[in-house]
Amino acid sequence: MNRIEENAHHLTARRVAHMIKDQFNLIHISEVMNELDVSRSTIDRWRKTKQLPSMKIGKEIYFDKNEVIRWYRQFGQVRQAAPILNANQTLTIGYTTVSTHMWSPHIIKEFGLLEEELRRVNPKNRIEIKWHKAKDGMELVKGMIAGTIHLATFGDYALSVSHTISRLLPDFRPILLAAGGKSAEGNGFGMVVPMSLTLKNISELATLPIATTFRTNAEYRLKKMLESYHMTELNIIHRSIEESMESLHQGKLSASIMWEPFLSLAHYQRVGKSIFDKELGLGFMAGVVADERWALAHEDLVVAYLKAHLLANRLMREQPNKAAKFFSLETGFPEEVIHRSISQIRWDAALYESDLTRLSYFDSTRQADIAYNIAYLRIAAQELRLPTLPVHPIAGAWQQDHYY
Repeated sequence: MNRIEENAHHLTARRVAHMIKDQFNLIHISEVMNELDVSRSTIDRWRKTKQLPSMKIGKEIYFDKNEVIRWYRQFGQVRQAAPILNANQTLTIGYTTVSTHMWSPHIIKEFGLLEEELRRVNPKNRIEIKWHKAKDGMELVKGMIAGTIHLATFGDYALSVSHTISRLLPDFRPILLAAGGKSAEGNGFGMVVPMSLTLKNISELATLPIATTFRTNAEYRLKKMLESYHMTELNIIHRSIEESMESLHQGKLSASIMWEPFLSLAHYQRVGKSIFDKELGLGFMAGVVADERWALAHEDLVVAYLKAHLLANRLMREQPNKAAKFFSLETGFPEEVIHRSISQIRWDAALYESDLTRLSYFDSTRQADIAYNIAYLRIAAQELRLPTLPVHPIAGAWQQDHYY
């Protein structure tokens, strides 16, 4: 076929498409994007996951206008369950740097990973990103209850507490979207004592004052461990982890519950050694959380953030030196300490059944399972061309050669 014939062929195909479009009340995909103010990736996702009816004529995608209206009336009501975040409004991301396990948002912020994904979602709309740095996970939970924080990453204890609060506040429906950093039993948490102190069994702790932070994961783990050994009358003192580090340096403290990166710092500076690590619980995990109705109303933003989260995890795994250099500047800790701390943690966003079991450790009532939704993470992984995630949490042990 020569060029004239080829042009005539394309012209005929376009005319046929226009004739069919007019005759059957069809609209082009670009018109649907403009009418609903969404991206091409969102339309493609709706076609796959929510059966938005469409048809292909040649290489172009068209929709029956009446079917689009009917479909949008049905699913649009779900999307309106929470306030829509329009162009030129603010998306607030909550994070804390108190634990290495929660550092993924800091990587996303520093390297502009979320801004890049949002530009791909809808280049016409400008969403301002506000980063809320909190002192701990409970501050982030309060912000989510108030509606001032849209997405947040915090630890397993705060996640369990948020779930308990949701049973009292029906309008608050926190949902786990992905895992943050996680560590296995015996890693991530430890009881640090002076190098010169030797304890052979837990009962010997009865003679020591033990420092821990107030109303945190660390205090909860300590109390659970002591209760399991029928030791309820110990001398527990509340101090910040920074104060505990200083007291250990000065030889004024007998024991302190610590976590990464402070655990690695204590070992590096030889101010203490960790004992009874496995007795302190089931490891540690951070999680990415949003209100369920907000997530339903902002699919594009949730998927964009989770894509950035997956990319941040990849950077932590594959470029630990780059991450260590950045966090060393942020924390003032030696790069060697940060590198060691990062290497202690599994950077894997996939949810495992064992992860959810760990979360139930903090819920003494056992009234209900932690709410989660893997659908958004599955979409994010698919768009990054990662292996397909299962629709349910993965059973069995963590896969050592498979990360998200």
